[in-house]
Amino acid sequence: MELLNKLGVDWRLLLAQLFNFVILLALLYKFLYKPVLKLLQERSAKIEQSLKNADAVEVKLREASASYEKKVLEARGEAQKIIEQAKSEAEAARLELSRKAQEEAEKIVQNGHSRLTADKEKMLKEAAGELADLVASATEHVLGNVITPEINQKLIDEAVRKVKVGRA
Repeated sequence: MELLNKLGVDWRLLLAQLFNFVILLALLYKFLYKPVLKLLQERSAKIEQSLKNADAVEVKLREASASYEKKVLEARGEAQKIIEQAKSEAEAARLELSRKAQEEAEKIVQNGHSRLTADKEKMLKEAAGELADLVASATEHVLGNVITPEINQKLIDEAVRKVKVGRA
C-alpha cells in the first residue's frame, strides 16, 4: 500500500472508483447493452424472416409463372383446336351446300327433261291427231263420199303408224 501512497494513489478513492465503475458497468449492461442486443437480435430475425419470405415469394412467383406459361400453351392449343374444328365444319358445310346445289341442279335438269318429253309427246299426239284429221279430210275430199267409217279408221291408223315409224 505504501507503493500506492508513494505514487499518489489513494486506495479508498481507487476502491470507490472501482465500485462506481462496476455499478456503471452493471447499469450499462442492464439498460443499454441488453436492449441494444435485443434490438439487434430482433432486426436480425426480421431480416432472416424477410429473406425467407422473399425466397418463398420467389418460389411462388416461379410456380405462378410456370403455371401461367402452361395455361397460355393450353389456351393456344385449345384455340388451335377450335380454329381447326371451325375450318373442318366450314369445309363440311361448304361440301354439303355444294352437294345440295348439285342435287337441286340435277332435279331442275330432270324436271326440264321430263317436261320437254311430256310436251314433245303431247305435241306429237296432237300432230298425229291433226294429221289423221287432215288425211281423212283429204281422202274424203278426193274420194268423195265413198269412204266408210271402217276405211276411215284404217287410213287414220296407217297415218299414225307412219308418223311413229318416221319419228323413231
